[in-house]
Amino acid sequence: MRPQDRPEPGFEEMPLFDLPAGPASIRGAASRRRLRARFLRAGRHAVDDRELLELLLSGCRPADDAGALADALLDTFGTAPRALAARPDRLRAVPGLSEDAIAALKTAEALGIRMAREQVPQTVATAFGKYDKVVEYCRTLAGHREVEQFHVLYLDRKNRLLADRLHQQGSVSHTPVYPREVCIRCLELQASAVIAVHAHPSGDPEPSRADIDMTNRLRDALKTIDVTLLDHLIVTPNASVSFQARGLL
Repeated sequence: MRPQDRPEPGFEEMPLFDLPAGPASIRGAASRRRLRARFLRAGRHAVDDRELLELLLSGCRPADDAGALADALLDTFGTAPRALAARPDRLRAVPGLSEDAIAALKTAEALGIRMAREQVPQTVATAFGKYDKVVEYCRTLAGHREVEQFHVLYLDRKNRLLADRLHQQGSVSHTPVYPREVCIRCLELQASAVIAVHAHPSGDPEPSRADIDMTNRLRDALKTIDVTLLDHLIVTPNASVSFQARGLL
């Protein structure tokens, strides 16, 4: 039979992948296995932000694509934590990032926040003086955002954490705060105290005059319903300021 007369191969005879792409795909898979092995053997200090993102995305994309997407995320957001903290609509603007990949990033962020919350002391008042776990949780919760956010931690009469809620989200330099809404939520949760948490995307945690005035208004509003403002924390990825420690409350 002449070659041109041979029938097209059936489904069972079709190649599993395009042969020219095979060697590169195999090399990419081998590189990913080595990266995964190094990470599992030596831990998070043995890999950088790009490699962590590549590992996270490798289940959603081929190895080569995962590395390219990790590069694109770092080009867009600067760091891996900022990529995880980005809003889904911002992540969708990254070319090639699928909904599965976005879900993987947001899942990793949610798990990180839950892990940090587990470290918060059962009674928050006992943490003053060794406030690091509370501050670390607040920085994980809000410190890596691209825009200002105002969160509130609601505590019961024994200063145990009842809930944390995003109160408002603003722009890169401002977020509105409505003391009345915080008071309403306190009454709904039967909270006896709160900690305000304010993210500064600029990276500078120093409170502005507007921050101080807003804190005073919030403190005075909470007093009318017998709720104590224990602290106002301004957080960034690498720093924080406590109004309580500064004597501003």
